[in-house]
Amino acid sequence: MIIDKIGKEYFSIKRESDIIDFQWTVFGLKITISTWKNSEKQIGIEYEFGGFNGFRYLDEGDFLSYWDLPDFKNGYHLFRIIKGGWKSGEVMQSGILDVSRAVDDLNEFFIATTNGCLTVLAYEKPRITEIDLKNE
Repeated sequence: MIIDKIGKEYFSIKRESDIIDFQWTVFGLKITISTWKNSEKQIGIEYEFGGFNGFRYLDEGDFLSYWDLPDFKNGYHLFRIIKGGWKSGEVMQSGILDVSRAVDDLNEFFIATTNGCLTVLAYEKPRITEIDLKNE
């Protein structure tokens, strides 16, 4: 698998991250995750895709082949999958993703947390915004 890390690296030692909100509207796709700025400060990150062709959500346990690669063992949460992911052959069923595979400028992005993970097929990388999480 060939990947690019996107964004910043966050604190990940003995800290859990997760997808905490997901919104799909006519304006695009917005995914919010919780992660750690440092060992004591939990924050949120919003990823906003203006246009996309598809997405899928799976538990991190369904991506064990990804976690075996050293490129994913860090504090990054957003990756561009250049080769070897969902679009380029992970799904081998006939007729699945045929249109998306045929579009060269359609990128595959992978949002990784220690819990849920999301793959997004989109033309451009998302807008990334750090937000404060309200403690309730």
